[in-house]
Amino acid sequence: MKRNLCSKFVGLTFIAGFVLYLFIPPVFAKDLKGRETEARAKYQVVRQQYLKEVNWWKNAREEFLNARANYRKAKNPENRAIYEEKAKTFLEKTIDVLIKRLESLKNWVANKPMFSESERNSIIEEIDEDINWLKEKKEEIHQALPAQIKEKAKEIRQYWRNHRVLIKKIIAQIWEIRLTKVIERFETVSLKISAKIEELKAAEKDVSQLEAWYSEFSKKVELAKEKRDKAREKYQAISSLTDANQLFREAHQFIKEGNQYLREAHKTLVDIVREIKRLIRS
Repeated sequence: MKRNLCSKFVGLTFIAGFVLYLFIPPVFAKDLKGRETEARAKYQVVRQQYLKEVNWWKNAREEFLNARANYRKAKNPENRAIYEEKAKTFLEKTIDVLIKRLESLKNWVANKPMFSESERNSIIEEIDEDINWLKEKKEEIHQALPAQIKEKAKEIRQYWRNHRVLIKKIIAQIWEIRLTKVIERFETVSLKISAKIEELKAAEKDVSQLEAWYSEFSKKVELAKEKRDKAREKYQAISSLTDANQLFREAHQFIKEGNQYLREAHKTLVDIVREIKRLIRS
C-alpha cells in the first residue's frame, strides 16, 4: 500500500509539472521535467534496495524458523548449537534491516528543505538515538552466550514496539509534506489560470464555461487542503503505541482522500487547458 501511495504522489507531481509547462517559460519547464524524471529514477532505486533488504531478511527468518523447529526436536548438543547460531544471525540481520530503513528515513529528512531546521534536527536526533541503540545491541548479540539470545531478542522486540510511535509519526509527516508539495503546485497553476482568464475576458472572449471549471478545480484543491490538515492533526496526536495504529490509519485515510481530490482536480484541469487553447485560437 505504501508503494502504491508513493507512486500516486509521483504521478500527481508529474501532472502538476506538465500543466505548469503550459504557462511557464520553456527553459524552466525543461528543468522541471528533468527533476520529475530524476525523482522517478530515485524512487525505483530506493524501491529495489528495499525489496532486496526484505528478501534478505525473509531468508534469514526462514533459516531461523527451520533451525528452531529442529532445535525443539533435537537432543543433540551439536544441533542445538546450530539453532543458537542461526538465531544470532537472524537477530543481526533483523537489526541491519532496521538500521538501513532508519538511515534511509534520516537521509530523506536531511535532504528535504520543506522541513524547518528545528524539525529536521529534532527528527534526525531521535533517529540517530535509535540507530546507535540498535548498533550497540547488535554487538551485544554477537558476543552473547546461548542462554542470553532469547532475552536479547525480547529486549529488541520490546524496544522497537515502543519506538514505532516515532517512525509512524515521521512517515505520516512525510506523506503530508508530499501532499502539500503537490497542492502548492496546483495552487501555482491556479494563479496562472486566473491570470489567463482575465486576459481572455479583456479580449472579449466568452469565459463562462472556463470560469465554471475553474471554480470546480479550486474547490477540489481546497478540499484536498482540508484533508491534508486533518491528516496532520491525526499524526501529531500520536503519543503512544496504544493509539499509534489507529491514528496512523486515520491520517493515512485522510492523505488518500486528499490525493483523490487532487486527481479529480487534474481531470478538470485538462478541460480548462483545452478550453483556454480553444479560446486563444478562436
